[in-house]
Amino acid sequence: MKYPFFGGILLALPLSLLALTACGDESVINSNDVKQVSEDDESESDDSDTPVSSEKQSSKSSSSSAKSSEKYSSTKEDAAAENDIVESEDDLPRCSIKREGMEVYVKEEKNLYTCEEGEWIPENKTVKSSSSSKKYSSSSNKNPFDIVDGSPSSAIYIDVDFSSSSKVNPVVVTGLGSCAPVNTSIEKGSSTKWKFSYNLDAGFSAIDFAKATYVWNFGAGAIPATDDTPSTSALVTYANSGVVTASVTVTIGGASETIQCSPLQVNGDPITGCECTTRAASVDFTATPDVTWSVTGCTSASSPLTYNWNGTDGGATFTNSFTAATASYAPTLKVGNADNTVIDVPCSAVKVTEGVEYVIKSNTEAGKISLPDEGTYNVVIAFACINRTFFCNGVSGPVGGSVNSTPMKKDWYTVVSLSPEDCSGSAVVSVTVDGPATCGAQ
Repeated sequence: MKYPFFGGILLALPLSLLALTACGDESVINSNDVKQVSEDDESESDDSDTPVSSEKQSSKSSSSSAKSSEKYSSTKEDAAAENDIVESEDDLPRCSIKREGMEVYVKEEKNLYTCEEGEWIPENKTVKSSSSSKKYSSSSNKNPFDIVDGSPSSAIYIDVDFSSSSKVNPVVVTGLGSCAPVNTSIEKGSSTKWKFSYNLDAGFSAIDFAKATYVWNFGAGAIPATDDTPSTSALVTYANSGVVTASVTVTIGGASETIQCSPLQVNGDPITGCECTTRAASVDFTATPDVTWSVTGCTSASSPLTYNWNGTDGGATFTNSFTAATASYAPTLKVGNADNTVIDVPCSAVKVTEGVEYVIKSNTEAGKISLPDEGTYNVVIAFACINRTFFCNGVSGPVGGSVNSTPMKKDWYTVVSLSPEDCSGSAVVSVTVDGPATCGAQ
């Protein structure tokens, strides 16, 4: 009697089992053995009994190893800092499957690292995957994961050619920021740094500027002449005196700008002893519109000296004409010499009023004035004051100050003689006190 259904089952059995049956093996086939054989058959893409290639074995091994490594390091990955910027390569977190493709900027090396296939790859290297490695090793039938000369062939590193022929020219932009010397002036032979200040309105973030490249050019006589440090340069020494200009080329995210920095003054032989003063501390421009300043006491080994008032070259004196009241005014003065030294000299300030603030009408009690607090006041003496004195009584304590350029000793009662110059013309005097006072002339 024939059993076609049972025959179909026999045909479906693997050839290995039929071979055992044909050899007359009367032992019972273990169900676990059958299950194992079925699993092996399903793992084959074709039903042939060709052994699994070494490449597939390596692929399985790598996959198993990667999963094991991922499981092993999961705790570390969860605890690692997910920063875009780290100080050094030692601070990089583990390059795990979770971080594949992640980019981190390393400040110490000024380089961008990318997590690829379990390794942090710097931006000036390119890694080829194992599939690419297979292409290069197929001709020799070598396993792409074999160790060659002490390094695994699964990752092939190729130095990128940064020659002009392979570069992509960045787009020239404006507005990335500004730069200036840390010190506005230094002595010849001294050093300073230059600093770039970024502009967030340019469309880049602070992290973008941290990853940018900076190429400095420090001008004539600089040591070093150029540098590629980050936004604050290294120390630069200048052997020659004079005005120095520097620049920095910033390249960021495919954009580039060369920025001219504000100038640095490098001084040679020093200039000392300069004083810039004016006789009046307060004036009424309706009566005395012109005020004159003088610079005295300047000395230098390199002559002649030059004087620049409010941006214009001139002599040792400067006169300004006022047409409006102002609480305080002083000109700007720069003194220079033949060795390219330029220094700023502060000048005394003047208070300008429109009309008089106070009038002393007589030398009687009724003629006294009350000055409310410390400061400088414009006072008119409205009677003949030649050979007279100006006095002040402190209201809440001893008071001192000056009348025009003549100082008054600090005391409860202080007095100063009025000169013929003080009493000439309209007899307007500038009175400065360091506290509340009652003043007059007698």
